[in-house]
Amino acid sequence: MPAVQCRECGRDVAVHEIETATTTTPDGFETRYRCPYCGSEMRDVKTRIV
Repeated sequence: MPAVQCRECGRDVAVHEIETATTTTPDGFETRYRCPYCGSEMRDVKTRIV
């Protein structure tokens, strides 16, 4: 199962566990990703999936 390692707490987070929040912007949509364990923002999730 694909996972991303959180840079803050070091835990491997399965893709389905990542918390997301999508908001509208003048240019379209913006999605933010957060670690469900420590709550830190996870950037570049799409490029870090292992």
